[in-house]
Amino acid sequence: MWIPERLLPLKNLASAQQPMLAASTIRQVVALVGAGLPATQAKNMTQEKINQFSPLQAQQFEFIWGLAFQIGGPITLTLERLAEVFDRQQKNLSEIQLAFAGPQATARLVSWLPLAALALAQLVGMNPFGAITGSIAGLVSVLLGLGLLAVGQRWSKRLLEKADSKALDPGAFIDAVLIGLQAGLPLRKSEAAAKEHFKVVFQQEVTEKDIAVIKSVAELARDSGAALTKILAAEADQLREQERYEISEKIARLGIRLLIPLGVAVLPAFILIAIVPIAISLLSNGQL
Repeated sequence: MWIPERLLPLKNLASAQQPMLAASTIRQVVALVGAGLPATQAKNMTQEKINQFSPLQAQQFEFIWGLAFQIGGPITLTLERLAEVFDRQQKNLSEIQLAFAGPQATARLVSWLPLAALALAQLVGMNPFGAITGSIAGLVSVLLGLGLLAVGQRWSKRLLEKADSKALDPGAFIDAVLIGLQAGLPLRKSEAAAKEHFKVVFQQEVTEKDIAVIKSVAELARDSGAALTKILAAEADQLREQERYEISEKIARLGIRLLIPLGVAVLPAFILIAIVPIAISLLSNGQL
C-alpha cells in the first residue's frame, strides 16, 4: 500500500533529528546569554541553526521568544523551559516512530504481494503474463485487481493520515502564561498578553480547553496556597504527555484497522491480479 512520503515516518512532527537540534540550539543561546551577550545578539549568532527548525518548532520558538521580549520575561528561564519541551518532543517522537514501524511495514509488504506472486509464477513457468495479454478474462481480472489495489492504497492512506498529529504543542499557551507570571505580571495580564500573542503568531484563537485549564489551576493555587507557576508547568507537561499517549494509542489501533482494507481490497486484488491469470494459464495449457 502506498504511504505518503511525509509519513515516513511522521515527518510533520519533524524529522528524528529536528527536536534534538532545536533543544541544542536553544541551549547554545542560553549559554551565550549566560556569558554576557545580549539575547538578540545570541539569537543572531545561532540564526543559521534556528532556520533549520521545523515549521511548528519555528512558530513555537517565535511565540515564546517574542512574548518574553514583549513583556520582559526572564529569557534564560524561558529558553531553558523551551529546550526541555523540545527534549520531550524528541523522546515522544522516538516512541511514536517505534510504534509506527509495525503498521508501516505491514502496509509496505502487502502492496508488493500481488506483483511478487505474479513474477514468481512467471519464473516457474506458469506464464500468467501470457494469460493477461492473450485473453480478455485475464486482462479484465488484472484491471479489476489494480482498481481494488488503488482503493486499498487510498483507504490505507487515509488511515495512516489519521494517526498523524498536526496539532500545535498543547502546552504552548500555558507556558506563555507562565512567562508573564515569571515577569511579575498578575495572572489576568499574563493570560491576556499570551492570548494576544498566540493569535498573532499562530493565526488562531486560544482553545476553550486552555482557558479552562488556566482557570482551574488558578483556583487550585488559591485554595491550596501552592505556587501557581509550578502548577502551570506541571499542567503543561501533563497536556503534552496526554497528547503523546493519544497518538501512540491511535497508532496501536492502526495495526488492526489496516486489516480492513487488507481483507476487503488487497486480498481480492491479489486473487484477481495473480491467482486468476495463473489459473487461466494452467487451464489453457491443460494442466487443470
